[in-house]
Amino acid sequence: MVGFQAIESLFSLLVPLLFATGAVASGLATNQRQRLARSLTFKLAFVFAVAAAVGSGWWSVDGVWFNHTPLASIMLLLITLLGMVLGRFSERYLAGDPGQRRFMIWLQVILASVAMIAITNHLLVFLVSWIAISVSLHQLLMFFPDRPRAALAAHKKFIFARIAELCLGLAFLLLYVQYDTPFIDRILAQVSASTGVPVGSQIAAGLMAVAALLKCAQVPFHGWLIQVVESPTPVSALLHAGVVNLGGFLMILMAPLISEVNAAQWLLLAVAGPTAVFASLVMMTRISIKVRLAWSTCSQMGWMLVECALGLYELALLHLVAHSAYKAHSFLNAGNTVELSIKKRLVAINEPGPRHWLSAAVLSGLFMLPTVLLSNETAMAHVFSWVVPGIALTILLSEFLSAAGGVLTVARGLIIGTVFWALYWFQKTFFSMVLAPPESQASLLEVVFVAALIALLVRGYYQIRYHRSSPAGARLYRFLFAAGYLDEWSTRLTLKIWPAQLPDVVRPRAVVSVSSTSGSREST
Repeated sequence: MVGFQAIESLFSLLVPLLFATGAVASGLATNQRQRLARSLTFKLAFVFAVAAAVGSGWWSVDGVWFNHTPLASIMLLLITLLGMVLGRFSERYLAGDPGQRRFMIWLQVILASVAMIAITNHLLVFLVSWIAISVSLHQLLMFFPDRPRAALAAHKKFIFARIAELCLGLAFLLLYVQYDTPFIDRILAQVSASTGVPVGSQIAAGLMAVAALLKCAQVPFHGWLIQVVESPTPVSALLHAGVVNLGGFLMILMAPLISEVNAAQWLLLAVAGPTAVFASLVMMTRISIKVRLAWSTCSQMGWMLVECALGLYELALLHLVAHSAYKAHSFLNAGNTVELSIKKRLVAINEPGPRHWLSAAVLSGLFMLPTVLLSNETAMAHVFSWVVPGIALTILLSEFLSAAGGVLTVARGLIIGTVFWALYWFQKTFFSMVLAPPESQASLLEVVFVAALIALLVRGYYQIRYHRSSPAGARLYRFLFAAGYLDEWSTRLTLKIWPAQLPDVVRPRAVVSVSSTSGSREST
């Protein structure tokens, strides 16, 4: 087994080393050799990630420098696949751009750092890689340094990232002092074996929760994520699919500790829960596709952190993987998304009637109730994890049934519901098996709090979608369109604490006027 572990460690380590070598090669080689080296780098990195995941078993190794758990393998496969797609897309997207070489260098540095975070079992290596990601990302956010919105977004991101790094560094220091080891698996093993959590560890859990909230761009620290759409499309795809979700990865990695600290769980619920509802509704008021996708990311990261707070770590990992794949595709396919969005606006929206809602609820119940009754999960949060998709399926089927009628429509609704539920059940079960998360400790109050948030979201969705022109709908729409002016408040406070010299929006030019009488020219 030791030999297999060494082979897996070698394959895992080769992934960030390949990306780092590719970054150096991109800076030194000629254009033709750059393309060949990058293509080979991205493909080999994915091959090594597959070899590390498949070739040597999925088990946890105690006291080593590398993380050999399924979580590490899943993240490594995700980031290498994302890198391969982004690398190929960027070659064509930035062809002829003088900044292409610089972009590819920092892209590979980020991929190397994210891969290192996925495979490391050491607190210091994790922290250094976390910082390297933020510093490298800042270079890409400033790809167009003469754009004021891009510079402002990078400035705010720089400040929030430093705060997150400070919180994470202090948390890791407290854990090291408390457990006298820098290895993550040993720390978590001691947490699981103890009957109580020391005060220092509870503070560390709270600090890591703050770092995760900042990394996931939760309200009111979300504005930079909305404004970075000024950067090239591959940057947005990388940020939304492979970087902003690292806060959720941190919570999943530290699940044994986070699940034992109620203060950290409530901090996630109190910030991420309202953010998820607010961002979901704001997204419905946006016209720009990239801005709408950015608000969607803010919302989805909020729900992912809520799932972590409830102890549904397997669902959070499913959310992380699915969101990364969806956002990478959405940003890279933004041109076709615009056309699809325009077509959707031309379709009349039919408000479902009571008969449609009842039929949809019955169809959803045919899938939801047997799953809840037959599952072995007794914790209230786990039962709730089956109820929420039932609500989503009810909304989906109600709109489908309202658009048509008849037995054929009901049959098609059953097919849609079957596919929807089968995919959700399979993925949730799979991630639960490979992750083996700790038992959820969510209280009744926490579940009720999240249920109230979901009820508020459904109510706001109904108002905006079907009754936007009503007095109440118009007021709500105006408030959401302005996003509560939260980013304006955050921007003013940020610039007051740490001023920044932003590029001029309009560069003054000399205006030459020709006199009609004397023919002389005056410069004004």
